[in-house]
Amino acid sequence: MRVIICALLLTSNAIACDYKSNDKVVFKGNIESVRLIDKKVYPYVDDTRICSIEIESRIEGEWYPSKSKYIFGSEMSEDTACSLAENRAKVKVMRKIIPETLTSERNLKCDLTTVRNSCKIIYMNVEMPMVGTQRVKLKTCEE
Repeated sequence: MRVIICALLLTSNAIACDYKSNDKVVFKGNIESVRLIDKKVYPYVDDTRICSIEIESRIEGEWYPSKSKYIFGSEMSEDTACSLAENRAKVKVMRKIIPETLTSERNLKCDLTTVRNSCKIIYMNVEMPMVGTQRVKLKTCEE
């Protein structure tokens, strides 16, 4: 039995570019005070538990209710999970009540003089003695 391997090498030049993104959300106000209304921790699915938090947040003298949950496993403490649930509840109130500003910056910097090597992944069926037809993955890179 003969083994025949054919490889199709596809390469193309790629221009070296770097892409950077920077997004920032700023709330134009703050939560003055928070009071805990209810906190429950109970089993959830398999070996996970869930912390359910209900709070009220005071913003500009007014109280606003909010609820949130956080699912956690055995690697996390109950206090940490409930703290994360409380933070989620605070963010819900802030997004609803406090105006927010989103700033976004995108930078694309390309070097048109340097060519980056490109690689291609090729799949082919190869007949192997005593094994049969096998699908083979071949990575080829431009030098």
